[in-house]
This record gives sequence, C-alpha cells and structure tokens, in this order.
Amino acid sequence: MQDRFSFFTMEKRNAGGVMMLFRNIRYVCKLYFRSVRSIFAYLLISMAALLLIPVLSVYLPKVVVQAVTEGWRFEMLVFWVGALALGIALLNAISTLSSMKYDEKACMGRLEIGLLLEDVMMNCPYALTEDPVWQTKIEEAGNYIYSDGRSRGVAGMIYTLQSFAVSMMGVFTFSAILGILHPAVLVILVFTCLVPGLISNMLDRHIFEERENWLPYDKQISYIYHHVTAAKAGKDVRLYRADGFFLERMETAIRSRLVWARRNILRYLGADGVSTLMLVLQNGFSLGWIAYEIIRGKISVAEFTFYSGAVIQFTQFMNRFVQSYGTVKQCSLDVGMVREALDYLPKERGGRVCSLPDYPAPEIRFEHVTYTYPGSQEPVLKDIDFCIRPGEKMALVGANGAGKTTLVKLLCGFYQPTEGRILIDGVPICDMEEDKLFGMFSAVFQDRLVLPFSVLENVAVAGNADVERVRSCLEKAGLSGRFPDLNQPLVKGIQDEGENLSGGEEQKLLLARALYKEAPVLVLDEPTAALDPLAESELYGKYNQFTKEKTSLFISHRLASTGFCDKIVLLGEGRILEQGSHRELLDLGGQYANMFHEQSKYYQDTVETDSELE
Repeated sequence: MQDRFSFFTMEKRNAGGVMMLFRNIRYVCKLYFRSVRSIFAYLLISMAALLLIPVLSVYLPKVVVQAVTEGWRFEMLVFWVGALALGIALLNAISTLSSMKYDEKACMGRLEIGLLLEDVMMNCPYALTEDPVWQTKIEEAGNYIYSDGRSRGVAGMIYTLQSFAVSMMGVFTFSAILGILHPAVLVILVFTCLVPGLISNMLDRHIFEERENWLPYDKQISYIYHHVTAAKAGKDVRLYRADGFFLERMETAIRSRLVWARRNILRYLGADGVSTLMLVLQNGFSLGWIAYEIIRGKISVAEFTFYSGAVIQFTQFMNRFVQSYGTVKQCSLDVGMVREALDYLPKERGGRVCSLPDYPAPEIRFEHVTYTYPGSQEPVLKDIDFCIRPGEKMALVGANGAGKTTLVKLLCGFYQPTEGRILIDGVPICDMEEDKLFGMFSAVFQDRLVLPFSVLENVAVAGNADVERVRSCLEKAGLSGRFPDLNQPLVKGIQDEGENLSGGEEQKLLLARALYKEAPVLVLDEPTAALDPLAESELYGKYNQFTKEKTSLFISHRLASTGFCDKIVLLGEGRILEQGSHRELLDLGGQYANMFHEQSKYYQDTVETDSELE
C-alpha cells in the first residue's frame, strides 16, 4: 500500500506536464460524460457565443467610423449597427442561458463524482480506513470534489475548462487578425502577456509544493475549532476551565500560520509589480505602433479603431488563457488526488450482503495466525491457534490491548493475517467471496454506529424491513417498550424530531441490528460496556437464546461474564496464554484463575463494605 502511495505521489508531482494535464482533463470529462453528458452541448454553445461576441464588438465601432468617414447613407448605417447590436444582444442571451445550464450540470456532475468517492470509502479495503495517510488523501479528495470554489479541485477544472477553451480560441482568432497588421505587434503582445502569467503559475506551483509547511497549523486550527467548540467537549472545557489553554494553542497555531501567509502575500505583490510593468509596455508599444501606421497612411481611421479593439481583445483573451491555464494546471494536481482515491472503486458491483438464516453454524479455525500492523515492527498477535466448533460459544478475554478486537477484525476479513490462515468450514477466508464472508457475521462492535434514520431503518439497515421481526429483535435486546413507533427518527439535530439514545440504549439497538441479520456467526465485542448491572445480567440470561444454532464469539475483559460460554481463550501480549472451559481454567489455577479471583474479590469487598455501612 505504501508503494502505491509513493508511486502516485511521484506521478502527482509530475502532473504539471502537458500530457498529464490533458489526461486529467480527459479523466474529468469522462466522469461528466457518464453522468451529465448534456453539459458538453452547453459548453459548445457557450463557447461559440463567447467567441463571437468580442469579434462583433470589435467590428461594430469600425463600421460606425467607416460609415462616418465614407459618408454612408443613414439607412445603411442604421441597418448595419442594428444588425450587429442585435447579434451581440442575442449572443449575450444565448451565452447567459447556456452558461447557467453549464453551471447547473457542472454542479450535478460534481455531486455524482462525490457519490463515487462515498462508494470508495464504503468499499475500499477496511485496513485503509484506519491508515492516517489514506484518511488524509480521502479528506483532500473530498475537499477537491465538494468545494464550490472555481479555482481548485473538480469544480475549478470543469468551470475553468470553459474559459480555457474560449480564451484559446480567442487567442488564435485575434492572432490571425493582428498578424495581418505586423508580426512584431503580435510577438510583443504575446511576450508581455506570457511573462506575468508564467510568473504567477510558477508562484502558484511553488506555494502548492510548500503547503506541507503550514498544513499542520491548518489541521491544529481546524481541530481546535471543530472539536473543542463542540457540545461533546463543552463539559470538560468548562469543568477544567480549559478555555484559556485552548485559546492559547489556537493563537500559537494562527501566528505560525500567518508567518507563511505573509511570505506568500509578499511574493504575490512582487508578481503584481511585474504584471503592471508588462501592461505599460504592452499598451505603449501596440497602440503606438498602430498610431504610427495611421500616420504613415498604411491604415485608415476605421482600421485603426478595429485594430485597437483587436489589441484589447487579444490581451484580454491572452491574459485569460494564461490565467485559466494556470488554474487548470493547479486543478490538475487536485484531480490527480481524486483519481488516486477513485482508483479504489470496486471493479464489479457486489450483491447485497444478506442474512443467511438457513446456513448451519460453521466451524472457525485459526491456524498459527500472526498479524503485524503496517508500519509496525512488533506483531500485535502471535501464533494464534484455536478452533471453535459448530454451534460453540467461545469467550475471548484479556486485558486492554491484548489484541482481542484485532482478532475479531481478522476473523471478519477486515484484515489479512501476516502469517497463518483463518478457515470457516475448512475454507480459507481469503478464498471466500466478500459478500458471502460478510454475510456470515452479525456483530456488535465497540464503535457504536447509530444512523440518522428511523428506528426501523437502524435495525433493518437495508432492504425491505420485516416490521414484526424488527419488533422481535428489539424485544430480545431489551428495547421493546422504548420505541412503540418504529418510525421514530434518531440522532437529534440531523433528523427532524430526532432523538439521542443513551450509551446503553445504543448498545441494545446495535444488538437488535445484529440479531435481525440472522447470520450464522454472532460476534459481540464488549456488548455490555455501557449497560447498567441489571441490564447486563439480563443480557447474559438471554445469551443462550441469542446464540441458539449459531457459532458465537463473546469478547470481554470482565471474566464474570464468561461462565455461560463453552470455551474461553485468554489473550495476553498478543498470545494465547490459556484456553479451556471456565471450570477447567479455574481448576488450572493459572492467570485466568488469578484474574477471576481478583475481580471477584473486588465485588466481594464492595458488598462487605456496603454491609458494614448499613
């Protein structure tokens, strides 16, 4: 994975090349062609109108001057001026309407591309979602897709493409006109337009390459603003009077960021000075040359008017071309990051992960599994070897950091073992189709995901919900009376009349979701961490009912909760220290027995203390 990132980073640095630029333009056009291909019709219409308007605008004063100097009849003058003015007005109307439709389609296409990124985020290998490098790239890709700015990202590319194409055609058109006057005029105009444009583009590229220097400060400012000011942190900020502490950190980050902002401002001021100098040279030389030609009698007064207008239009088109080319180059770098993210789009759309209620409880076997996180030297799991027989209930216990959750992620196929293999009914999970593998498991993870939808949708998640089965699962999970109306929306602030759940209620809701799926393997990762003792005891009492005809894995660091399991595996420092039934491990008198007695002693001491107080 790191090699892939390194390769694309190198490719992205070379994205300023003309070939890469046009590849990225073609890439964006292909994405838009798939979703809103009518945008290209509006692009062509607006391009034609935007090119013809300045041509007619330059020709109109020439006609008026020529009519006056040559003594045209009034009717002819009115006809030509009216026709040209009407043409310009119609072209402006066409340009405005087509540009409005172009912008509308551009926005629609950008949202479609955003859906592709969401698809990537939900279907890419799970390990990537925990990789900080990948998270940063996805965040940047999202910014470059959803940003409304017209100078960055996909929006900048598609919006500037119109200006880029029109200005390029305008440059060619007025180059041909001015070339008739004298090639030297054209050379000077091109030179005075290119110099400030090239300097600006070089400056933009330099600032883009230096952005790593201030990105950490931007992240600090964003983190403090979005997290510290949120309601979640409000209690700690007030209780510990941490407002001054965070404001000081914010001020430090802002001051450090301003150092780089000032440097960039000074650079842009220097570029503006060069641009002003080139503008003086441009106007002085070109208009002086045309005036000299009229003095020599080489051109008429009407032609003087025409060529003067052509000079102005050429410089405008040329400056716009240089500017839009720089913007497109900048956007090409952004699109490169979007391309990298969208490379992870699934090549084939998998089917819906469905429940497998008729699938018999499978056998699960770990064969000498070792796992090391990318970038780490020390394995988090070492030579894990055990078997869960069909329909067996196994508890996985151990202190925090022992590797329990990592083992579950390996079992579910989110990670691939560094060594060894995992088999379900004798088939290595790496050889199983992803849809079938994910369909094997129902799980309640420590990270609770409550969706901003109705209770019914939170339990059923996808497909046509079976209302009676949803009610049954809510009852089994201990939420039967909590939601008489299954259409009650959840997550306050996002859904109208949304409701927030307590931590315990969230865990019960997720348990109902896991039960609804009816998968042959049930995985519960600390499912009672947020429950009160009574609710926890009730859950343990129903555990046999939950796991009937299922293979199940129960993860906990509270050993008193494992007595109902057929087998217990004790993890420590990434290894299996002991395994057996609850009674067997107690009789063994090893670490499990010591941990169990220590935890039991705590509860006994608490009870004795309460009795003494009474």
